[in-house]
Amino acid sequence: GALLLIADSLETEPEASRAELNALYSALESRLMKGGGVDAVVPQNACNQTRSQQPSHTTEQDAPVLSRITSGQDLLAQARTLTGYLREQPGGWLAAHRLMKSLRHDTLSAIPAPDADGKTRIEPPRADQRAMLKRLYLQQSWLEILEQADNTFSRGANHLWLDLQWYTHQALMKSGQDVLADIITADLKGLLRRLTGLETLAFNDGTPFADEVTLNWINQSVLDDMSGWRDEPVSAISTGDNDILALEPEALEKADSEGLDATLHWLQTRPGTDTTKDRWLLRLLMARVAEQKGKNELALHLLDELDNAAQSITLAQWTPALLFEVKSRRLRLLRIKATRSEADKSRLQPEMDQLLAGLIALDPAGSAVLCG
Repeated sequence: GALLLIADSLETEPEASRAELNALYSALESRLMKGGGVDAVVPQNACNQTRSQQPSHTTEQDAPVLSRITSGQDLLAQARTLTGYLREQPGGWLAAHRLMKSLRHDTLSAIPAPDADGKTRIEPPRADQRAMLKRLYLQQSWLEILEQADNTFSRGANHLWLDLQWYTHQALMKSGQDVLADIITADLKGLLRRLTGLETLAFNDGTPFADEVTLNWINQSVLDDMSGWRDEPVSAISTGDNDILALEPEALEKADSEGLDATLHWLQTRPGTDTTKDRWLLRLLMARVAEQKGKNELALHLLDELDNAAQSITLAQWTPALLFEVKSRRLRLLRIKATRSEADKSRLQPEMDQLLAGLIALDPAGSAVLCG
């Protein structure tokens, strides 16, 4: 800035008597490069002063001093100041996000004590906070979601509200920042591996730490326990079947903008789905969309219908890969449901065993990963 002002003021001077600034430009460029470049959020050599230099007027005692921290609230308040500065810098969002996450998540050493129903004594997120994020998502305001989610995360006990991680991940994915989205997934995976069962708990009013959409995302993409098999059947589908199943991206986009009910109605009223096979494929597509939008009960009902109908339309001979997909999706959703309580696990175990047996009969090699 100062060099630019000097250069501007010298423009009116005769060229013969004009001061030469190249040496100053070179010195400034060298200093910037040593500090990590002009875009560095924090100078990389900020504390690398040589001891041989004469003491200058600027010493460590002259640097900005944070007030003495005497409580967790003091720590969070000062962390908000630090993250606020980082967020204002170009490329500073990730550093700000992870600084606050480190303070709030990495300091957790155990899950909150739940009662018999999985409820903790922790106050839930405010209704206006939940409504704001839903509204921003429907408006596809991805940058605003990042800002709102980070601000909410730093307040109250909202660091336990895992839906915030889903919103952040979605905002990054939708805005083309896949690498940062992967970091969010990896961070959450580390937290959930360290604090087993955190995602199954609820606030004191019964609001879950992770709603169905978030829980699906956690089980399918974060913990990734079944990633090795969940998408394999898709590759075995014929070109004719793809005419219907290829509508999945459009259906998901429609569900984001118009809601699941409107999307299912749109699929159900599409022309050209008159045969039994077409209707079966359409139901499979509906089940996929319902599952990805967190409507597990609806997806399970659709998958039950598909599994039963497969017996009468000889699906096992028509294309066993699709039947494998239906059974494996049912098994995955039932396993998720079984994590809610021991009673659910005991009740669902016979059905899960039956599904696993059917999968092994269809494809022993492909089913190996499902066996504990």
